[in-house]
Amino acid sequence: MKTATSTLATALLLGALALPLAAQDPAGAVNAGATAGAAVTAAVPDASTAYSLLWHPRALAKFLRLSASQTTTLLSLADARDKANQPLRQARGPLCQQLETDLDAATPDPAAIGADTLNLYDNREAIAANRKTFDTSFSAILDPTQLAAYDALKQLAFGLDRYADLIGGCPKS
Repeated sequence: MKTATSTLATALLLGALALPLAAQDPAGAVNAGATAGAAVTAAVPDASTAYSLLWHPRALAKFLRLSASQTTTLLSLADARDKANQPLRQARGPLCQQLETDLDAATPDPAAIGADTLNLYDNREAIAANRKTFDTSFSAILDPTQLAAYDALKQLAFGLDRYADLIGGCPKS
């Protein structure tokens, strides 16, 4: 199923980036964004590479061929996202430990386990909200070709699962 999703995402990426080429004038003038899009398509071999690009701002800037001002904005947005997520990620370990402790109790308390589960859920939702804020702000500075490539990268990396590799589960003890 993962292979089918990756194949579909790759096909969508290729299709989205080929549209500007189909719209070029008969004299053969090539849209610069379409040329960039073709180069982008060749550079994304798999979901792992797409995922890596999404979490490394300088690589993403190069991949999308961002201008200097777009790159500066991207770096600022990524830094704000990372700073907002840092305390949430640090809290995740103790939250997981508390759930594990409550589950391992001689007589597990359903109310405590429920509260622990909700705390972990809220933690995950806060990280997802920070990612969404970043995504919305970053998408707003992209031109249509860059946005199509960025959306295709996200589709390839995450498929339809908004939590895919976002934070992972609790660490194994």
